[in-house]
Amino acid sequence: MEEDRIRKILETVPGSRRAANGVIIDGKDGSMFHITGTFKNDPDLSQSEHFYLAFCSKNEILRLREIRTPHDYLLRIRAEAIVDEPRMVRAFNRRRADFEAGGRIWSLSEYYQTRNTHVKRYIGRLSRRNRKVLKAIPFGLAPIKEANAEARASLMGDVVVLSESLEYFLYFMNIAAFGPSLKLPISDCIDAATIAIRIMRGSESFDFDIDPRCILPAQTESSVQSLRGLQIEFVLGHEFAHILLGHLNESLDSTPDVRTYAHTLEFLADAGAFNHITNDQGAKLKICRAGLQVLIYLHFLEKCTQFGLLPSFRVASTHPKALDRIWHLHSSAGEKFADSADLLKNNIEAV
Repeated sequence: MEEDRIRKILETVPGSRRAANGVIIDGKDGSMFHITGTFKNDPDLSQSEHFYLAFCSKNEILRLREIRTPHDYLLRIRAEAIVDEPRMVRAFNRRRADFEAGGRIWSLSEYYQTRNTHVKRYIGRLSRRNRKVLKAIPFGLAPIKEANAEARASLMGDVVVLSESLEYFLYFMNIAAFGPSLKLPISDCIDAATIAIRIMRGSESFDFDIDPRCILPAQTESSVQSLRGLQIEFVLGHEFAHILLGHLNESLDSTPDVRTYAHTLEFLADAGAFNHITNDQGAKLKICRAGLQVLIYLHFLEKCTQFGLLPSFRVASTHPKALDRIWHLHSSAGEKFADSADLLKNNIEAV
């Protein structure tokens, strides 16, 4: 918020006081208002549409009035996840300021385009035919609370969404799991696991841009980010596999054993995440191993649920058990592309 506007509010509004970000105005009944930004009234927008101005461009707000394309649908998923969440709005104030500081014109869609590095890298590893199919589908991160990834079919077309919560979950689980080998104190690894569980519970505030929770040595940070990048490629590869294998066109209603059939599709998508990689055998190996890491983390969450640390989460209720997925993926890959069975057993035991 600009300094001159802060001073004007402080001078003209009784009970106002400076905050770390903006101004706080105390109400007579004990309530208070935190003003983090101001905007000019736009006659083209309704009163409720003005709330989107903090994180959407005007053109994007107008697009939200009528969803015509899958790109509009993805925009709505992102915008609706932010608009009623003050902490998310604060986080996007920070993101917007950083984005515009580089001389770029802000839009929510353009911002997320800059964060599609892992997705684009994965698509680049596929055959020309599959690249063509996936490039026609909107994909990317969204600030939704539930830590999940999903290929969604809609009347406008398919979209693939990865929640930022899942991205943060993987980051802190990597610190917890690989921290000892990266020479981090065990207490930090435990704290990282606790944060990861809180993210899955939905009780960790979405303000990592303001409070990152940890600052790692540069080399350690690079290692953790590298691990997460490959894991995200696997997760998105799994969702892309659902599309490439035609699973979104399947009708489960007519299937006698819906649960067993749906689980079969998940096993196929896990294998497809690395089998669809055709032009980089080294990447195929890394992404298969990253997939096993992700599934071991899901096994960790299932154990947390058994011990009452975590309520049941949606992936556990709609997908096969993580252990079943681990061994199906290991069998599909073979030891050429996966860790040895003994090493995998040790990692499962470590959970």
